[in-house]
Amino acid sequence: MDRPLYFPESTRTRVTRPARTRRGFARALMALVPLLFAPMATAQAQVGTVSGVVLDRNQTPLPNVQITVRGTQLGTQTDANGRFRISGVSGSSAVLDIRRLGFKAISTTATVGSEARISMEPASISLDAVVVTGQPGSTAKRTLGVDIAQIDASSITAKAPINNVQNLINGRAPGVTILQNSGVIGSGATVRIRGVSSFALSNQPLIYVDGVRVDNAQATGPTNQSFGSRPISRWNDFNPDDIESIEIIKGPSAATLYGTEAANGVVQIITKKGTQGKPSWTFTTRQGANWFSNPEGRIWTNYGVDPATGDTTTIDIVDLENERGTPIFRTGQLQQYDANVSAGSPLFRYYLAGGTESSQGAERNNDLRRYNGRANLALTPNERWDINASLGYTTGRTNIGFEAGGGGTPWTTYFATPENLNTDKRGFYSGPPEAYYRGWQSFQDLDRFTGSIIFNHRPLSWFTQRLTFGTDQVNEDNQEIGQKNDALATYFYELGEPTNGYMQVSTRVVTYNTYDYAGTVRTNFGDAFTSASSLGAQYYSRLTRRREAYGEGFPATGLKSLHSLSFVQLDEDDRIKNSTVGLYVQEQLGWNNRLFLTAAVRGDDNSAFGANYKAAYYPKAGISYVVSEEPFWKLGFVNSLKLRAAYGQSGQQPDVFAAERTFIPGGGGTITPGDVGNEDLGPERSSELELGFDAAMLDDRLSVEFSAFNGKTVDAILSRSVAPSSGFSGFQYFNAGEVTKHGLELMLRGTPISMDNVGLDLTFSVSTNSNKITSLGGSTRIPATTYIEHRVGYPVGSWFGKQILSAQLDASGDAINVMCSNGTGGSVGCSTAPDVYLGNTIPKTEGGFQAGLTLFRNIRVNTLLDFKSGFKKLDGNRRVRCNLFAECRINYFPQEFDPRQVAEAQNGTSYRDFIIRDASYAKLREVSATYSIPDAWVSRARFNRASITLAGRNLHTWTKWEGLEPEASFNGGTRGYGQWEQDVIPQLMQFVATLNLSF
Repeated sequence: MDRPLYFPESTRTRVTRPARTRRGFARALMALVPLLFAPMATAQAQVGTVSGVVLDRNQTPLPNVQITVRGTQLGTQTDANGRFRISGVSGSSAVLDIRRLGFKAISTTATVGSEARISMEPASISLDAVVVTGQPGSTAKRTLGVDIAQIDASSITAKAPINNVQNLINGRAPGVTILQNSGVIGSGATVRIRGVSSFALSNQPLIYVDGVRVDNAQATGPTNQSFGSRPISRWNDFNPDDIESIEIIKGPSAATLYGTEAANGVVQIITKKGTQGKPSWTFTTRQGANWFSNPEGRIWTNYGVDPATGDTTTIDIVDLENERGTPIFRTGQLQQYDANVSAGSPLFRYYLAGGTESSQGAERNNDLRRYNGRANLALTPNERWDINASLGYTTGRTNIGFEAGGGGTPWTTYFATPENLNTDKRGFYSGPPEAYYRGWQSFQDLDRFTGSIIFNHRPLSWFTQRLTFGTDQVNEDNQEIGQKNDALATYFYELGEPTNGYMQVSTRVVTYNTYDYAGTVRTNFGDAFTSASSLGAQYYSRLTRRREAYGEGFPATGLKSLHSLSFVQLDEDDRIKNSTVGLYVQEQLGWNNRLFLTAAVRGDDNSAFGANYKAAYYPKAGISYVVSEEPFWKLGFVNSLKLRAAYGQSGQQPDVFAAERTFIPGGGGTITPGDVGNEDLGPERSSELELGFDAAMLDDRLSVEFSAFNGKTVDAILSRSVAPSSGFSGFQYFNAGEVTKHGLELMLRGTPISMDNVGLDLTFSVSTNSNKITSLGGSTRIPATTYIEHRVGYPVGSWFGKQILSAQLDASGDAINVMCSNGTGGSVGCSTAPDVYLGNTIPKTEGGFQAGLTLFRNIRVNTLLDFKSGFKKLDGNRRVRCNLFAECRINYFPQEFDPRQVAEAQNGTSYRDFIIRDASYAKLREVSATYSIPDAWVSRARFNRASITLAGRNLHTWTKWEGLEPEASFNGGTRGYGQWEQDVIPQLMQFVATLNLSF
């Protein structure tokens, strides 16, 4: 993709250096590629081969099944057709250990040289499922005292309309809240795990991809929503079709081994790996449509005064434009093509994938075009060594329209006014949509490379070690261009005549490097006791380079370069580096493979700590007891029961320069004092106690996973003004705040029907979380963002404002005698009333319901309904329409309404009690039907498997929210802390047809 250059040569050289580093790293890894063409034979002594196919209870092939030969390091995964092949097996038979997420682990004896046919049964709880997140090495879930959520991504993407990673997680992991913000194609959501715990720092979880920490920014791109709000999430750069599974650590009790930065949880993305055997190909195409559902019934009828007659009149802008033959919103096309191949030998295995995605939004200036590729390579020279390389690359452009505070089609449509009916604006508030399309362009170009090499070494039977190197490199080019177009002044006269245009360019280049070592010594004490002693060391570095330039005055139309502007200024030029070094030790003791005790401690030093703060230490302890495997267990209807408990700590470092004394560059080579700094500044520290159990009952047809957590954050970072006599005019950051939180998490899985031709499985999850500020370092309240405060005794980031208790209307309909709450149960005149608590901004309860129906073994119907409740958001559309622009019926017929609401509408932004309202909702998120074409038909076309899926997304919403969309909000910025809806594109309805072929 050709892109113009906007900065001087010296700047360009520094900005693109990470790309050269990326290419060098990639060349080193790709030196392994010639092994793709090596013969499938190896130098190892090969005695025989075990091969076969793994099927589920409906005889459908199962991909990504882990199969190992007991007593050896030999193993593989099944391919997309459920087939596997393991060479180099000695003897006439071998015991195979077989595991897959969501199925019972089994062992079977296979004859060398023959074809095995293996069936697996679903497991409501998989105690022997292996997790890699938060542990020194791969560990069975039975050993863990914490709950680590696992999402079977490869199974979900095969049958559901999954557009991105955040959609893959939503509604499938209790305790993980996905707050959708905009329906603009390419936009992302806000992710929270177990609520919030910080005032000033990020509440975002960490993300790892195949062991490498990656950029987790949830709000990037041009500020198309204004107020510092940006729509694009880096979470969604990774292709869901390349993901095998996702593991989620939910709190400090499990995140100790990640130390500083891990207080908000950890998400690990595990991508697909190569398999032994001949090449297995998979091709997937998706074709579909995105559209704004029912704008005729959802967008308001606005009121106003007819300029010609002075009478009150109305406008329904959607109907008017439909009648005119110029509908405001379009039906956007969705196209996606993905292909992958997997093959290998005992020596070398590979997974190669590539894809392209093109998706259009409801606005004509909103679309996404993305290309991605992945190469996962595995080399096993002998039983003591294996080397795994993971390389992923994505590039593309996202064109986004303006919305929210940025104007655009939503602004001019939602706030249409009859006063503009007989003008060139056709009733739109600021100008017709085509004027915006001609006048402005806003987009993000992206290049991203993520790569890792993992060395696993087993020098002795009792000692294993792992070394991980990796990098994540993000290169963003964000641009906002206002075209030179004199004709636009007809609509946007407030910009001046003529419209000479402007351009804003920002680049963001992030390089994240990971170095991670872990070694484990395993010892057996007799037949009953085991010990696993681990030592680890980690080093993380993050380098961010940001530049922003702004210019005005294009000399001619069609120009889109900073060099051609008459005026250009450099607004930002930052280079920010942060590094963490950490060491940890862990000891795990086991008894009879059912009782496990774990203890660990980690020490961290971070470059953002104050000079006097030397290191942070985080302890952890856990216990897991599979009590159902005890001889005394007599409850036959309970197949398995694991009790667990854990306590742990982790932290979050200050902002990079918060501890430093800073100076602000000025003109003429001068500087002025900035922040005074704090040499004692340390990390915020979070601790958590988690208790729970996992139970399977009724022959694994019902399972219960339950967790209760109680956490606390201390030393939360706050800021205070400094005395002018110090010579510094900024702030000083210090550790003083405290927040407590608690909650419950429950997941129920059941299989009420399990017959040869009919099967029904159900999953229900629900979680609660609440938090409370217990200290603000001596203060009782701190402003956060617009209408949001942090107050002692209330949840973090709550809504506050005057609450109208009573009002009356005079004969002309004006509100009089308006009384507000005094905050202690009484009333007072609103002019002197205090701001009182109006509600919290984060849902207190969230969950999901999934149902899967199987008919005749080859038809599968799946649904997902998710819900959130117990939170309030601000209806910015009503605020603008009714309180500011006087476009609501209440402005013209006040006698029809509650006098309290009239008082609010007639006083601009003075009151907000009635625009901050309950936004609880339930949404039918996904419905899909998959037909697996019979093998006899597929084989005639020389395919191994084929399926067709028809799916819909965002199909219906149940809510009392009177705004346009209960999920719509600013994403980040000063209005993104809470949920604030204002002329945002709602979640688009989507229909997708998918064809999947394997051969």
